[in-house]
Amino acid sequence: METSAPQPRLGYRAFGRKLAFVVAVLVLLTGGIIVTVNQIIGQTVYHAVKEHAAAGAMDWANRFNADFSGSGGLLRNGTLSADQMRVIDAAILVGNVYAFIVYDREGRTVYSSDFGLIDVDANAAVNTGALAVAQSGVPDLTVIQRRNPSGSVSVYVDALVPAKGPDGIVVGTIQLYLDKSDISSLYKRVHDWIGYLLPAVCAIVYAVPAAAFILMREKAFTRQEHVRKLSMYDTLTGVFNRQTMTTKCKKMFAARTPDSRIGVLFIDVDKFKGVNDLFGHEFGDAYLQHIASQLKACIGPNDYLARVGGDEFVVVCQETTDDRLEALAKDMLNAAREPFSHKGTTVQGSLSIGVRLAEPDETTTDAFHAADLALYHAKANGRNCVRTYFPALDAALTRRCAIEARLRQALEHDDFDVHYQPIVQPKDRAVCGFEALLRLNDNDGNPISPTEFIPVAEDAGLIHDLGLRTLRRAICVAKVWPDHVFLSVNLSPAQFQRGDLDNAVEAIVTELDFPSARLDLEVTETLLMGNEESVSAQLVGLKQQGISITMDDFGTGYSSLGYLWKYDFAKLTIDRVFLEGLEFAGDRYSDIIETIVTLGKKIGIQVTVEGVETAAHTEMLDQLPCDQYQGFLFGHPMPADETLTHCAREARSHSAA
Repeated sequence: METSAPQPRLGYRAFGRKLAFVVAVLVLLTGGIIVTVNQIIGQTVYHAVKEHAAAGAMDWANRFNADFSGSGGLLRNGTLSADQMRVIDAAILVGNVYAFIVYDREGRTVYSSDFGLIDVDANAAVNTGALAVAQSGVPDLTVIQRRNPSGSVSVYVDALVPAKGPDGIVVGTIQLYLDKSDISSLYKRVHDWIGYLLPAVCAIVYAVPAAAFILMREKAFTRQEHVRKLSMYDTLTGVFNRQTMTTKCKKMFAARTPDSRIGVLFIDVDKFKGVNDLFGHEFGDAYLQHIASQLKACIGPNDYLARVGGDEFVVVCQETTDDRLEALAKDMLNAAREPFSHKGTTVQGSLSIGVRLAEPDETTTDAFHAADLALYHAKANGRNCVRTYFPALDAALTRRCAIEARLRQALEHDDFDVHYQPIVQPKDRAVCGFEALLRLNDNDGNPISPTEFIPVAEDAGLIHDLGLRTLRRAICVAKVWPDHVFLSVNLSPAQFQRGDLDNAVEAIVTELDFPSARLDLEVTETLLMGNEESVSAQLVGLKQQGISITMDDFGTGYSSLGYLWKYDFAKLTIDRVFLEGLEFAGDRYSDIIETIVTLGKKIGIQVTVEGVETAAHTEMLDQLPCDQYQGFLFGHPMPADETLTHCAREARSHSAA
């Protein structure tokens, strides 16, 4: 199952339906607006033509009256002079008037441009409209529109306007027939342009907000998708995060059948903190991305991958078997061992993997717990390996929790002890120093091995305080020893993580007024593979105080010669495993010991051989230029109150010899 591809976007169908509804509403609204606006414009055009015609008709009537008035006249005596006849002939050609009728004050026709003078008698027909205008002095206009066969529209105005004499008194009514097609055509063109522009304007007015709305919705969906992805995926590697994996696994475990088996792999990137500290966070991030891509390449389409911690990953497999889980874990180990390069820096990493094939009735929590225990077991067994859960790991976890609780109790009540093992000179077997060894008993008084409680103290973050307390107590004991007897104390790599160990040691040595030249601090190669810059600075700070620094257990790790000259060690110790190997491969192990001793002499470093327990050991070692021996042959670790007695006894023994 692809663990980093975005899921299909939700809500588009509902959004499409809403958008279609909005568009339909906008179309109807636009249509209604266009129809309404067209009606308003039509009415406006009608009234504009009517007002224009009224103004023209009144102007025409006023000019007609001015030219037509005089002594006698049509409306006064029903006769026309020669000048008035010329006025009538010219009037037809003015102001688009194609016909007119003159009514007297009683509304009877006295003259028509079509028929000329009309005899007026008491029985003549009365034009009520003309009569009303003559009586009120208010014009009356009617606009008439006719569609021509060609499709064009002619607009005429039937106007009744009052006719006034020179004294301003209404003496009759003039009915004009005006052709206003030209002015109406002008208004019609404006109307048509508005008709064309209005939909476009409406489209723009609606389209812009609609486009903005759609854009905003798209951005909102994009933000929602981004937030959804952030909530589901690890932002660095692109795989699922812890929350998503937990949710999916709960559903998966709940939906499984009695015959289905679900596999869980807990994966830890070995020594990632050292890589991150040594090469920087940018390199560390790129390295994690590389590991994630390697893991994705190994899993199947129905598997889930998640990053659940800084350097921890989880893989969950559906419908799987023990064989498939084992093969998958091996593929991951091999993929992680491939060298990784970034900006000129190359590392070869490794993984520790814990595996659990869940039982049919096992819960998600129990399966994850089992895989986590298996991972812890893999890391405890040297890392770079795969370990499958077995029930005894639960007992181991219980034991570990009990040890951690006992450690916290011992720190709180100062309830731990320090024993001291003699270190002797090969020449006369005289005691030249003691190594301080921390001891811890459980609540029943049974001893807990340092190989058990020291890793627990490191994992629980207790080793720094525990180590400094051990140093303080050991110095208090060593102050009563002879001046030539030195004190050797082991340092855990975890004590260097705070970056101020040199200052902490200096404070204790100064407070207790102990000669720093009598203090020997032992470190392992594991320390030197961590944050090299910080470790180097602290080691330099310790050496500047006059403290001797020893590389412990040389020969069991990488045994890098570069470490020996780079950090200027004063001494190295040969691990006891080489003397133990003499019993079944004597020549081989004696050659290794001889090589290390010779190397130390060549580069000016003292060599201490640990684990000297038999006369056969000393017989072989006495042939070599060793500097110091340590082992049960010369004394077991002893309580503090026995160290001074042991020194005195050994001194008397050598004096007698």
